[in-house]
Amino acid sequence: MADLLLVEDEANARRILALGLEMQGHRVTTCASPEEAEACMKSATFDVVLTDLRMEGRDAGLEVIRMSRSLQPDARVLLLTAYASAETAVLAMKQGAFDYLTKPVSGEALAAAVERALFDALDDRDDDTALVATQAVPVADGVGDDGILIGESEVMQRVRQRLQRAGQSQFTVLVSGESGTGKELAARYVHACSTRSTGPFTPVHCGAIPEGLFESELFGYRKGAFTGAEADRVGLIEATNGGTLFLDEIGDMPLSAQVKLLRVLQERRIRRVGDDRERDIDIRVIAATNRDLEEDVRQGHFREDLFFRLNVVPVHMPALRQRREDIPALARAIVRRWSEGRGRLSDSCLKRLMTLPFMGNVRELENLLQRMLALSDDYELDVSLLDEMCSGRQDNPQISLQTMHDADLNLDTWLEINERQLIDQALLKTGGNITRAAEELGISFRSLRYRLKKTGQGENQE
Repeated sequence: MADLLLVEDEANARRILALGLEMQGHRVTTCASPEEAEACMKSATFDVVLTDLRMEGRDAGLEVIRMSRSLQPDARVLLLTAYASAETAVLAMKQGAFDYLTKPVSGEALAAAVERALFDALDDRDDDTALVATQAVPVADGVGDDGILIGESEVMQRVRQRLQRAGQSQFTVLVSGESGTGKELAARYVHACSTRSTGPFTPVHCGAIPEGLFESELFGYRKGAFTGAEADRVGLIEATNGGTLFLDEIGDMPLSAQVKLLRVLQERRIRRVGDDRERDIDIRVIAATNRDLEEDVRQGHFREDLFFRLNVVPVHMPALRQRREDIPALARAIVRRWSEGRGRLSDSCLKRLMTLPFMGNVRELENLLQRMLALSDDYELDVSLLDEMCSGRQDNPQISLQTMHDADLNLDTWLEINERQLIDQALLKTGGNITRAAEELGISFRSLRYRLKKTGQGENQE
């Protein structure tokens, strides 16, 4: 629950917005002008200020933003406007607005924006305190636990800090990242940092549940609800009461189930299939995806209101190639775990590992080291064994289906990854010269420019 100040001169809009925010559990103070807002700010403290842009024929919302910066410096300001423009947004941000929303704004979009603002306020608290708390949470050596979060690279320090802060709140978290980057382990880390750490952590892989069984698996059912329902069954959501529900690959959830999940997040109540009564639930939801959910929303494959609900605290897990300096620490932890402390990695082997692309991320690194341990003498891993395994894979002109399976990649993704890798190698070899890189790849200059745009790698100046 938070204290909100709503500044809106239109009475009906003010009443509807206030009602929606109160239904989310917030305390809302309303006023109809900047002058009334000033009086409210001088007499009370607010977590979030929501203000309309145009009031009484002028851009009065900008006055409220400036006023809030002086009288309520810790509050986050959300600008509501039916006249959105790039210029307005830039000006509002420069003057201190946290975000702006275009009218008419849905209840879900408004609720999500308020929650993002509240989390940002939490995220902006004393960094030293947050870092101490982060360090107090143990990070296990084993990759099977929290070991995937090992690493002192700047990007991983930021990720751990954000995950720890997310654990301190009850907001929903959306973890994004490529396959193999450790999205579930990030979710477990948030759970371990939270007040729910003694409660259950329930992982659900949305792509593994047939569409027809989604409702009964998540919500449970009463005896006789359908053929084969021979006894009452508690669903996964209800079984997670007091804990954290982790919805992996949320983008694979059918639209019919998305509607029901949205209601759970709104009402904090569920109804078993075939039941005539609702039950209160107390869960925290963390979702993960390796897809572009915003694009799925645009394509109509994912509900926009559910996306708003889930994407309150976004956390992106970096690819392993984006934190190569963490590879030695990760490799040692993996070898230590799978060899029960007896394995050894030579310095030359570690250096060689840092040069590999690892498009399957930490999962691929772990798989590679497991196979090396299986073929090694006395768990001594040197660069000759690594080169032997790598050259063996490179000498085979056919793509290994097992390798693709280990990395959890489909054919299109695998081809895209390898295309990016080859283009990167050609550009690196030619010092970024596109014309020469195209010659190295055996394609035309125009074709390479198209592929650079398609893969999002940008175009280096010649």
